[in-house]
Amino acid sequence: MALRFADLAGLAPEEAAPFGGKARGLARLLVAGARVPRAFAVEAAFASEWAEADTAELRRRAGALLPGPVAVRSSAVGEDAAGRSMAGLFETVLSVGSAEAAVEASRRVVSSGEAERVLVGGGLAAPPRVGLVVQEMVAARAAGVAFTVDPMGEDGAVLVEAVAGTGDALVSGRAPPERWRVYRNGLGGLDAHCPAPRGVLSPGEASDVAREGARLAGLLGEPLDLEWALDGAGTLWWLQARPVTAARPPRERVVERTAPSSDDGPVTVWSTWNVRETLPDPLAPLTWGHWRDELLPLVSSQVFGVSRSSPLLPSLLGLDLVDGRLAMNLNALLAVPLFGPLVTRLVGVMDHVAGEAISRLVGEGVLTPRRLAGRRLFVAARMLAATVRSAFRMRHGLFPRRALAVLEADARAVAARPPVGTLADAELLAETRLFSAPECRRLLLGLQMEAVAIAVFGLARRVYADHPAARALLFTGIPANPTTRISLGVDELVLAARPIAPLFAGADGTEALLSRLWSAPEAAPWLARLDAFLSEFGHRGPREFDLAAPRWAEEPGMIVELVRAGLASPGRETVAARMERLASDRKRAIADAVSASPRWKRPLLRLAAGAAEAYLPLREAPKHHGVVVFFRMRKAALELGRRLAARGVLAQAGDVFLLDPAELAGLVAGRPAPEGLRDLLEERRARLERFGERQLPLFVRSDGVPVLLERPAKADAAGVLRGVGVSPGRASGPVRLLASPDPAAMSDGDVLVLRFADPGWTPLFPRAAAVVMEVGGLMCHAAVVAREMGIPAVFGVEGATRLLPDGALVTVDGEAGTVLSAGA
Repeated sequence: MALRFADLAGLAPEEAAPFGGKARGLARLLVAGARVPRAFAVEAAFASEWAEADTAELRRRAGALLPGPVAVRSSAVGEDAAGRSMAGLFETVLSVGSAEAAVEASRRVVSSGEAERVLVGGGLAAPPRVGLVVQEMVAARAAGVAFTVDPMGEDGAVLVEAVAGTGDALVSGRAPPERWRVYRNGLGGLDAHCPAPRGVLSPGEASDVAREGARLAGLLGEPLDLEWALDGAGTLWWLQARPVTAARPPRERVVERTAPSSDDGPVTVWSTWNVRETLPDPLAPLTWGHWRDELLPLVSSQVFGVSRSSPLLPSLLGLDLVDGRLAMNLNALLAVPLFGPLVTRLVGVMDHVAGEAISRLVGEGVLTPRRLAGRRLFVAARMLAATVRSAFRMRHGLFPRRALAVLEADARAVAARPPVGTLADAELLAETRLFSAPECRRLLLGLQMEAVAIAVFGLARRVYADHPAARALLFTGIPANPTTRISLGVDELVLAARPIAPLFAGADGTEALLSRLWSAPEAAPWLARLDAFLSEFGHRGPREFDLAAPRWAEEPGMIVELVRAGLASPGRETVAARMERLASDRKRAIADAVSASPRWKRPLLRLAAGAAEAYLPLREAPKHHGVVVFFRMRKAALELGRRLAARGVLAQAGDVFLLDPAELAGLVAGRPAPEGLRDLLEERRARLERFGERQLPLFVRSDGVPVLLERPAKADAAGVLRGVGVSPGRASGPVRLLASPDPAAMSDGDVLVLRFADPGWTPLFPRAAAVVMEVGGLMCHAAVVAREMGIPAVFGVEGATRLLPDGALVTVDGEAGTVLSAGA
């Protein structure tokens, strides 16, 4: 019986099954309106079923497609099917130039169905019948494949891979492709991203391939794996289509908005700027609930000058939860009075990379201010009043000594409150909302104090712009910063421990060391010094804005290990000596700058230098004293957790952080625990662990389009990584990659390379030759401390922890903002 032949242009998809999977896929593309090269199909058969008449018909039809070259492709039964693609198992012959060559190619293709690789790779018990698609070849300038969904489920992009010329080099693996990820953005267009463009496709051409591929997938009702080609005139041709047979669903971001009814416009943009340093991990429900319900409205009202009762306030709440982590809602921040217009500049001072990206997003029209509800005139009047109130509150930062005294006095009053163990349940619940209490009101003024400090920093730098030597030392050797005083306190503990240094010897763990100290009578005076240190600084520690995170007072291991490391390096310059040396250098450099300047400018230089010394501690002091309240809130929550565990409600005290504030309030009020509460809390714990395994980028867009950073995450041709120089000086040493602030994991003279560092990391800095960080800018917490201690530092080095191997020798130039590998 003769085999059937059919022109693809006239083959209905429902009639294409006998011609094999590839023929059916192309027939579906034609019905969907795709541009497909002229081709004919041959019914699937075994090689033994071919008759001479079939060969003659093949020769005739192939000749009609010539003289241009043709491709002879397999179209087996079951090939390119929804459940099994069998891609690459059969032969394909390209650039066939004659009818006789087409006959020979057809024999090879049909016979390939009997190959062992087809049976094994396709999971078949017997060889399949193989049909043919004989197709005009496109004189391709570029060709490749397109997946209308990402098989790995990374996000919602269309993947486009391209090589110059025909696509056989790509499909066969002989040539690496140019890879594009194309996204449909919230503005109605497409964004095409390629990490390493080589000129094969332009962004517009990659978008055209993705757009048409997505359209075809939508019409055919399933995700597609497509082959395509662009001819010399730029015309797009589709060569093959098969269903994507194995794809993970796209990973969706889990977002909880503090103002879900607010209008952010087409695209919401979130950023972990200024929160990933202090709150890098997913937040447990109790912490997030207090941020959402108490702290964020309170802080927003204080900073932005908008009354707690104002209908505008919910629209100005600028923090949301994205994949369990705090993230700034930049649309909300842009709408804030006084602050909104300054967002780009302020962010740039604190995190240069983030500032560049925000400026670009605003310029592209992607990031727009949140639209505030109400009549424009009414809203404008309210915003003007809020701006005036916010500006007026800045006066609290104009008198730095008085401001520091207020912060310290109120923090001491909070620390002196009755022990949590003596309070009733209802009183403990009130303590978990302590920031709303009247006695903490003045601590909130620290937010304005920080703004004044940042302003003074910028002005002083500008005044000393013509005096680089003095400007480099202008903010060093200032000991009034309480975060810097932590390192001074550690040095005092080292000095006090020298008489009992043998007790610290050995490589045993922290717990064993503490046990040895507690059991040694001669260690009692030192332990008393440790208690005094923890009384002053024990409320600090990594992740100190997270109620679930332990503090040094509870887990002093980091401090004890710092003392052990200090005893092992008796010749190292102490922090006190370093600060005195830097203060002397600072005064000398300022005096030189003053004497070298015109008389009219000298008072201005002296004033700027004095202001820097007086006001810069206000950048860190509000946080240091405010964290006392967080520690008190944590202790109250843990005490409630202990009581609920003792009553059998919770499995352990720490599970209290897995409760939402409303759930905790209900249990304290005596309401019965919900059925299955423990199982629910375990589900929440597992969810936090899943969130912890996922990294949240610096920016997230609601339309799923990644935000590309201007600075590439790679070294330049000279082997130099570039960032922002935040603390001047030049130093060399071995790279030490740290994922947590572990003193035992580093040595004196290491160059610390970190993803982020909150103030709880800074006691490690005096031991470091230099600090390199992937995030941050001139006025982030770690930069302030590094600068005061004269430690060269470069921040905003994208990909540093990936590109710099542990132990590699590098040179850090904090003035130029560079990190140079040895031998480069």
